[in-house]
Amino acid sequence: MPQLRAYALIGMFALLGVIFGCTSGVNAQPKPETFVGEYVYYSADKGAPHDPDKLTLRADRRYTLAHMAGGRLRSTEEGTWRIWSNRGQPQLSFGNRTYPVEIKGKRVRLLIDLDLGHWYEKTGDSG
Repeated sequence: MPQLRAYALIGMFALLGVIFGCTSGVNAQPKPETFVGEYVYYSADKGAPHDPDKLTLRADRRYTLAHMAGGRLRSTEEGTWRIWSNRGQPQLSFGNRTYPVEIKGKRVRLLIDLDLGHWYEKTGDSG
């Protein structure tokens, strides 16, 4: 019986480790340089009436958002951008907007509405 009790104790500790997660507790926040570059608005719905706005995030933490209408520049918006974390999920904010961030390899997306298939995707680096 004492041996069975020892195995039960080991099993209980293993179960607690799985339940509470065996992580270091450190969430690696992406570096700002990861986000510097040019982004284009994408929509999964090709029939959606939205022109491809262009977002540029610069290393000096400034942004320019070019609003396009009919393929032509309608207006621009400028200001500062920042990265922060919401319960370990990186967020990027500029203007009065905040977007969750998705990074897969070199692909960077600012998620506007994944259910509808809307996001900004990084297309290149800017100087």
